[in-house]
Amino acid sequence: MRIEQSPEFQIHLQNLRHKEPLYLETIYNVGNGHLGVRDSNPLQGNNLDYIGSPGLFVNGFFDYNDVSYGEKYTEYPENDQVINRLCDPRYIRIKIADEDSATDHFQVDNIDKNLDMQTGLLHEIFSVTTPENRNFNLVIESFASLSKQNVYGIKYSIIPTNFDEEVEIIKVHDYINQQTHQQNEDVRVNQSVGQMQLDFIHDNGQPSYLVTTFRSQQGLILTYQAGENKLPDPPIEYFMDEDRHYGYHSKYFAKRGSQKEFSFLFAIGDIHPLVNAQMYSDQYVSALDNYIRDTTFRSELMASAQVWQTFWLHSDVVIDGDPAIQQSLRFNLFELNQSAGRDEYTSIPAKGLTGNGYGGHFFWDTEIFMMPFFSYTQPKLAKKLLMFRYHTLQIAKEQASEFGLKKGAMYAWRTINGYESSSYWLAGMAQFHINADIAFSVEQYYTITGDEEFLKKYGYEIILETARFWMQYGNFAEINGKQHFVINKVTGPDEYSALVDNNYYTNVMAQFNLRLAVKYATQFSNDDILSQLNVSGKEIDQMKEAADLMYLPFDKEKNIKIQYQDFEQLPRMDISKVDQSKFPLLLHYHPLMLYRYQVNKQADTIMADILFPLGNPIEELKADYEFYEPITTHDSSLSKAMYAIAASRVGKHRQSYDFFSQAVKTDLMNSHHNTQNGIHAGSLGAAWMGVVYGFAGIVNNAKHFSLEPKLPSAWNSIKFKLRLHGNECLFTIYQDEVQIELMSGKGIEVYVYNKRVKVEPENSKMVCEY
Repeated sequence: MRIEQSPEFQIHLQNLRHKEPLYLETIYNVGNGHLGVRDSNPLQGNNLDYIGSPGLFVNGFFDYNDVSYGEKYTEYPENDQVINRLCDPRYIRIKIADEDSATDHFQVDNIDKNLDMQTGLLHEIFSVTTPENRNFNLVIESFASLSKQNVYGIKYSIIPTNFDEEVEIIKVHDYINQQTHQQNEDVRVNQSVGQMQLDFIHDNGQPSYLVTTFRSQQGLILTYQAGENKLPDPPIEYFMDEDRHYGYHSKYFAKRGSQKEFSFLFAIGDIHPLVNAQMYSDQYVSALDNYIRDTTFRSELMASAQVWQTFWLHSDVVIDGDPAIQQSLRFNLFELNQSAGRDEYTSIPAKGLTGNGYGGHFFWDTEIFMMPFFSYTQPKLAKKLLMFRYHTLQIAKEQASEFGLKKGAMYAWRTINGYESSSYWLAGMAQFHINADIAFSVEQYYTITGDEEFLKKYGYEIILETARFWMQYGNFAEINGKQHFVINKVTGPDEYSALVDNNYYTNVMAQFNLRLAVKYATQFSNDDILSQLNVSGKEIDQMKEAADLMYLPFDKEKNIKIQYQDFEQLPRMDISKVDQSKFPLLLHYHPLMLYRYQVNKQADTIMADILFPLGNPIEELKADYEFYEPITTHDSSLSKAMYAIAASRVGKHRQSYDFFSQAVKTDLMNSHHNTQNGIHAGSLGAAWMGVVYGFAGIVNNAKHFSLEPKLPSAWNSIKFKLRLHGNECLFTIYQDEVQIELMSGKGIEVYVYNKRVKVEPENSKMVCEY
C-alpha cells in the first residue's frame, strides 16, 4: 500500500542535490518526539562490512561517560551525557539459497526514496545484488506514529528480478550497541556513545527486549509483532535460536517478478528507572503489547497520517512564488514536529532525534528559536516543552547552590536530565543567558496564550528563581561616575567571545527577567503564590532597582549597542580576507585568537533588537545592523535567519531575502556541510521566525498584536495560521494587503501598520491595505 499525496509535500531522492549516504540517513529519518529512526541500509545491522550510521534514538534515553580534564577544578561536570544509539529497527537479514546478507556482502543501491510529509510515510526502493549475482528489489515503507507515540512500523516487499530460489527472511535484533563507521574531527560532534545491555524477555510469544544503561541506570522495553501475510505463503513464524534469541523468520520459494510482503509493528517503551524496568518488565511488555495487538501496519499508518493532516491544517505556511523555499520550509516544520518531546520530561535535542550530534542535548535553541512556532501553532505542545524546564527547576536550584549562590536557579547550558553536561565551560555554562531565555519563553507563551493557570502554578516560579539568580550573580557598581547593576564574566550568544563583562544581550535579557518577576509579584500581591515562594517586598524592590540600573553598553557617538564592555577596544577582523577554507573559524583557530577580535560567530547584540523590537528607533536598529553584520561569520546555523529578520526590519530587503533563503535550506541543501550528523533543529525554528517575524513583520506584546508586512518581491503571497488567546486566525499577506480571517474563537484585535482591525464571529474576515 502506498499513499499518494500532494507532490509539494514530498521529498524525492531524484530532486535532491546531494546523495551522500550519511546525509540521506538524516534527511529520510522518521520520528515522533519519543523516538527517531535514521534512514539506513536495511541490511547493515551491526555489520561493519556495510558503511553507515544507522540507529534508533529515544528522547531522554541516555548514558554517562567520564569527562577527562587536564586540570579539573571544583564543580566541573563529572560526566558527559550522551543519547543512546539503539539497534536499527530497519534491519532485516535475508538468505537466498546459500547466500546470507549477514555474512556475505550484498550490494545495496538506492533506486528511489520519497518522504511524504503529509502522512509521515517513508517509501524506498533498493536494488540488492548478491555475490553470486542474484538480484532483487527491496521495497520498504516505514513511519513513526503520531497517534501512538510508542509505535514504529515497517514493511518489506521482496521482488526477485533474475532468480527462482528459496528465500528466508529473519527479523531479530540481538545486538544493542550500534556500531557505525562514522568518524568526525568536528568538535561540535559528540563521538561518545553510551554503553547498554540487552536482555531477552523470555516466553512472551513475541520478541521482547529489556535495554538498560550502565551509569544512568535507565531501562526501557522494546517489543514487536509480525503483521498479516497478504499472500498465501507460509506465515511469519516466531522462533528462538540456539542462543535463546527471539525473533521472526519465514521461508518461501520466490519466483522472479513475484512480490512477498512482511510487515512489523514495534512498540518502544517509555523510560523507567533501571530497578523498575527489571522488576516490572512483564507488566511493561503487556502494556506495550496493547499498542500493537489486533491492528495492522495499514491501520496504524492511517491513524498517524490523520494526525499529520491535523498538524498541517494548523501549522502549514503556504508561500506562493517560490517552490524551492516552500519545500524547504515545510521540511523544517515537519522535522520540528518530529523532534519535539511530548511527555513534559523531554525537550528538543539540538539535532532532533536524527543523530547523536551534540550528544542529544537540549540547549537554549528550544526556548528562543523553536518555542515561538509551537506557542503560536500548537500551544498544548509548547506548554509540555516548558514543563520540562519546570520539572528540572529543582536541579537548577541545586546547581546554583553548588555554584556558590545563596538563591536562584542556574539552568544547565546543555543537558538531557537537567544537570550540566558542558565540559567546555567558556562556551558552555558561562552562557548564563539561558536562565533569562527560559523566563523569556515563559512570558512569550503566556502573552500568546493567556494561560493564567500555567503562569501561576509553574511559570512564575521559573521567572522568580531565574531572576533571583541574576541578583546573586550580578552586583551594583559604579561606572563612569554612575551607579549601575552589572553582570560580569559571562559568555553571550556569540561564542567567538567568552567570559566578558556586561554582554548587552545577557544584560537586557536579565533586565527583562527581573522586570517580569517584579510585574507578576505586583499582580499576585493578593495571592498565596508569593508566600509559598518566600517572596518579600524588599526582594522585589531590589529586583526593580537592579533592572532600572542595569548597565547596557552603548556608544552614543555611533548610536549602536556595544556587544560587551570594552568590545570597541578590540581590533576588527576583516572577514573578507579570511581564506574560505578556514570557515567555520572555530575548527581552524585557537579560541584565544578569536576572543581578541571583533568577530562574531552568530547574531548576538542583534538578537536583542529582534526579541525586543519596541522602543528601538529605526536609525539605531540600522546602525546596529551595519556595525555587526560585516563582522559576523554565520558559522552557527542559528545566525542567518536572525539577520534576515533584522535586515527586513531596517529595510534591507535584498539582504533579508538572501539570508533567509540560505537559512531555510540549511538541511536540505546541507549548507553547513554537517547535516550527516543530524538536522539543525534550532535553525528550523529560526526559519519559521524569519517568515513570521521578518516578512510578515509580526510583533506580539502585552498591549496588542501587530504586523508590518514586508513581503519579498519574488512572493505573491504567504498564508499561515496563528493562535492568539484561544483564537485561531488565518493570515493571508499579499504585496499590498492583509486578509485576516477568524477560524475559531471569540474574536481578537490586531493592528496592521497601526491600523486597528477586529475580527469576530459575526464579522470573521477583514481586509486591510497597507
